[in-house]
Amino acid sequence: MKQLFVLVLILFLGFKSFAQVEYVARFEVETDFFDPLFETIPTNQGLISFRTLSKKAFNNRRTFQYFISDLELNTDGLIELPVRDGFDMVGFDLEGDFFHVLFQRGYSTTGERYVLRIDLSTRKGFEYGLSNLLDMELAEFLVQNNSVIVMGVADTRPAVQVYDLDDKSVHTLQGIYGNDTQILQIRKMPEIESFQVVLSRKGQYREREIIINTYDLEGNLLRDIKVNQFGDPDQEIMEALLLPMRGYQQTMIGSFGLERRDYYQGMYLMDINEFGEFETKLYTLEDFPNFFNYLNERSKARKDREVMRNIEKNRVPSIRNVYSIRQAIETPEAYYVYFDHYNIINSRGNFRTPYSPMGMYRYDRFNRFGQNIFDPIYMNRLGSPQFNQLQPEYSYISAHFIKLGKDGKVIWDNAATFDDLNTEIRMAFGDIAVIGDEFYHAYVRDDEIRLAYFKNGEKVFDNLEVEIELMDETQRIAENNMETLSISHWFGRFYLLTGTQRIRYQKEDGSGASKEVFFLSKVMVAGDLYQPEEGQE
Repeated sequence: MKQLFVLVLILFLGFKSFAQVEYVARFEVETDFFDPLFETIPTNQGLISFRTLSKKAFNNRRTFQYFISDLELNTDGLIELPVRDGFDMVGFDLEGDFFHVLFQRGYSTTGERYVLRIDLSTRKGFEYGLSNLLDMELAEFLVQNNSVIVMGVADTRPAVQVYDLDDKSVHTLQGIYGNDTQILQIRKMPEIESFQVVLSRKGQYREREIIINTYDLEGNLLRDIKVNQFGDPDQEIMEALLLPMRGYQQTMIGSFGLERRDYYQGMYLMDINEFGEFETKLYTLEDFPNFFNYLNERSKARKDREVMRNIEKNRVPSIRNVYSIRQAIETPEAYYVYFDHYNIINSRGNFRTPYSPMGMYRYDRFNRFGQNIFDPIYMNRLGSPQFNQLQPEYSYISAHFIKLGKDGKVIWDNAATFDDLNTEIRMAFGDIAVIGDEFYHAYVRDDEIRLAYFKNGEKVFDNLEVEIELMDETQRIAENNMETLSISHWFGRFYLLTGTQRIRYQKEDGSGASKEVFFLSKVMVAGDLYQPEEGQE
């Protein structure tokens, strides 16, 4: 019945062919091939895409461009707003029907800042000056109830401030600024007019503790939870991802192991009640029988035997290399958790200690695709230009997916290969989608989409190569700007593919021509339609 529904949906949309991936809508803006990319974020009605652009080469005068798309990528066209001389965009946030952009003058942390607020219903913009903030390098910018929350690094230590746009007051959060401290996460809690900051801090004896602080919008500490007792004495939380509250309950998920030995052991799930009390469940390779499903059968069998030998000797089997949480989705019945497994080839240039080891800030553009060396954040990481800074290199091995019941039991686990993808990017390459009993993982490699599909936890296909296509058959792709290509889950069974391309097309007089565009493509996934090639299982 479900396959019939998908088939009818495809016929209704008028697709060119029956396939597990189809391009159903596209919008493009003509641009120079190496112009700054449009950032794109979802709204309740569709998308908003935006960037700043210099009108002339070597000119510090910029304009802010944006366009709003509906769920079918229809748009009313490009809108431009002026930017103050010498300023560029360094942050953004969406709060209801208002879109906020943070601008900073120059590349110095002492640069003047202001906020542009755009009413998405009227398309009008308003400016608000920001003053008396710490000289910090921005890592996160949020807006909640007319208050700006700024998180960054001041003198190599993390700091968070709240700026009230109405009365222009500034509040610096206590308990944040300190040595050996990382801010793992900062998240808004509009339901109770507050926000949370998750900290990782080394204690007196070099043990690491996790602190979950809740603040009101005047910077007052409402609640603090210290996770200073965890597992066995030598086990520590390596990473933490705090999920949204449900009533007065909350869940935190991440990886654990022995940080001092860079030794990962598995995943934990921590349930936190309204009193700040917590209960923790630990999961190791013994709980994940399909952890090595990214390998061929022979290699998987060898790894499984190694795990069993450790278990028989009452040892916790280790996970070699980094086991990093990327995403967790909570439904009324279950948790879906996504980890990346990668190797740090070298750690040169690893100067990011005040930041999250997960690299999960929304516009930590130092680790983003398609950025150039003149990005303000690239130019000024930890207070000095980084032209000569060598970046760490990573080899991505596999992606791991787990479905947990609300009782904490593992319902299924599985894995997909990255086929030894080497890169300087340490952010999540893929994005997951949960559609009933279907589970997808998609990412871009070179100029192809790579897709994995699971049904009821069973792998149907993995690392499937999908060409990037145009919908207009009279045009063809002359070149993809591969560094700009990115794919993310949008809604339902639709992903959003973005980037820049050079397109060849035919003019009305029959002559050939080319154009350079930034594009948005709405991509539908339908794994049930997959038919393996002859000889494949």
